[in-house]
Formats: sequence, structure tokens, C-alpha cells
Amino acid sequence: MSRRLVLGAICASNGAFEAAARRTTALQHRSFTSTPQRNANITHFTPTSSPALDNILNEIRTTIILPSYLPMAQRKKIYSAKWEKKLQADPIIIEIDGEVLKFRYLNVFTDMRSTRRSLMIAISHFETDADFANLKPLLEGLHYAGRKIIQSTYAKVARLVGNKGHIYSIIDCARSVRRTGWKFDNSEVVNEVLHSVQMKAYDADWDQAATMQALRWAEMVVEMLYDEAHQPKRYKDNPPVPGEIPLARDPMVLAAPLHLAAVLVAQHEAGEEVLDKLHKLTGDVVASWPEGKRLRELQPAELYADFDQMGYLLSRNKFITLATPLLHGLETAVKVVKPELASQLQSRCHTLAAEIKEARDSLVPPTENLRGTTLYKKFYDA
Repeated sequence: MSRRLVLGAICASNGAFEAAARRTTALQHRSFTSTPQRNANITHFTPTSSPALDNILNEIRTTIILPSYLPMAQRKKIYSAKWEKKLQADPIIIEIDGEVLKFRYLNVFTDMRSTRRSLMIAISHFETDADFANLKPLLEGLHYAGRKIIQSTYAKVARLVGNKGHIYSIIDCARSVRRTGWKFDNSEVVNEVLHSVQMKAYDADWDQAATMQALRWAEMVVEMLYDEAHQPKRYKDNPPVPGEIPLARDPMVLAAPLHLAAVLVAQHEAGEEVLDKLHKLTGDVVASWPEGKRLRELQPAELYADFDQMGYLLSRNKFITLATPLLHGLETAVKVVKPELASQLQSRCHTLAAEIKEARDSLVPPTENLRGTTLYKKFYDA
């Protein structure tokens, strides 16, 4: 090869190297620089049981979660119509954890569903264990993106997941509250979760292992109520309403693990440890539940005027649904606890039974397909 050809090849090679170096440098300058902790939070979803669900999760990831990793100035551009044509030809490119992402214009009215709607649609498609493995990453991603989810939506999610038999997925998300944002700081959310925990044992025909597992889950929920991360904001910003019973000591909450412990003692002759738990729970319930007071009178009246606090119990159907398993638990406990506790618990049984009957009698027909009616029949008309 001639000297001229060799020099030409070297120059061409150097030119290609320099061009590649310039492209690499440009990409590095355009890449989003973040802390290792922030990189570690990037959301990835694992394959699910259906292409439809995969598409839904991918849509949430690309339109809601990933844009939150952009610096604010760039984030504003992808939502601004005046940047639509420029971004179509020259998208914003960032690199996160080795993944190169391109961002073009997003019309907030046509390209993005609301956070609530996206979350509910995704969870409505969850069926298998593989699907539910994506619940925590989904909540983590939405929390990282700063998306606010109202309490009634959390309650609906808990109910939907519980109905699908995966209530522990919610408990697990609550255990990672700082990453998922799922707090046990609301009565409706907590009682929906505890309801599903009890029904998990009921649906297993009170199998000893399943009921023992349900009791452990209920205890985990109650333990989290003492965690600072789960305390209601109003406890931090404002003092509790005079006479308000904290969730961790609310008889309605404690009656759920009481129910499960009572069944274990009554049906499976559980050991002394479970019997001791039952007596402790019974004593705590009796201490916080004045004789003659109805379940929906235990908290201050002003809390029942606020749907986001205790007002949800004014729905007769919901009240019957949540209170019926608790009544069954109290009645079961009366038969196995010490006589002095049994007599005190019996009076609460009579009060709650009368309150449930009044709610059932006041339901507006037709009532056959109501959740509360169906649930009550499981326990008392079977």
C-alpha cells in the first residue's frame, strides 16, 4: 500500500474517531445527571400475563413516571405545544441507569390519562402473581413522580386487590411506605385491608395455617399504625379532635385480629400464645369501647361528618360489609375468653348486632346484590 493511501486511511480513521467522540460528548452533555439513589428508583415493570396489561404499564411508565426524571425546564418543554414540532424532529435524550430515553411532546389532554384512572385500569387487569409483582413498582413510580392519590382511591385499590386475593401485596407496599407512598393513616383504607385479611381466612374455610397467616398480617397492619411514617398529617400539623381514638387503639381496627385469634382458639385449640393475644385484644377493645355506645359513635361526631375521615361508615352497605365479620369475631371470642371479659364483650356484641340489624332494615330495595347483604349471608344465613 502506498504511503499516500496509508496516510489517507489514518486520517479517515481519526476523523471517524473524532466524530464518534463528539457524538458521545454531546450525548453525555444531554444526559440527565442524577444521584445513585435517584437512579436506583427508576421504574421497570416485569412481563405480565397479558399484552394488554404490558401496554398499560408501559404507557404509565412513559407518560407519567419517566418524565419526572427530566429537569424541570425540559419537563415543561415536553408538555408545551410550541415545542411539539421541534421535539418531533429533535427529541430530548437522556440516559438513566444505562437506558437511553427519548422524550417528545405529550398532550396532557389526549396523550395522558389521569393518575387515578391509569392506576385503576392497570390494577383491574391484574390477575396472576406475575401481574401483582408489578404493584409495588407501579406505586413507587407514581410516588416518585409526585402524583397525588386521594384516600378514596387508596380504599378502592385496597378493596379491588383484596377481592382478587392479593391483599398481602398492599401490606407489603405499606411496609415500604417511604418508597411507595402507601400510608395506613386513614380509617377506611385500614379497615378495607383488615376486612380482606379476615375474608382471606374465611374463604380458606378457617384453615388453621391460613387463619394463622391472616392473624400475622393483621398484626403487621396494627404495628404499622404506630410507625411515624404512617401517622396522619393532621396529627403533625393539627392536634387530634378532642375524644378521637387513634387508629392503633380503635376498637374497629383491633376487632379484626381479635376475630382471627378467636377463631384459632375456638376451632383449632391454639396454644397459650394465641390465647394470651386474644385476652389482650379483648381487654383493649373493651377498654376503648364504652358500654352501650354504637360502633359508629366511638369517634367524635365531627369525624363522621367528613367522608375522608369516618364518614364512609354512614354508607349502610359499607358499614354492614365491614362490621359483620367483626360481629362474628366478638361472638366467637365470647365463647372462649375468661368469664369476666366475656360478660363485658357480650354487651358490645348486643350493641353491634342491633346496629347492623338497623342498617340492614333501612337498606333501600333491591338489596340482594349489595356487597353488605351478600357478606352478611355468608356468616349468618349460610
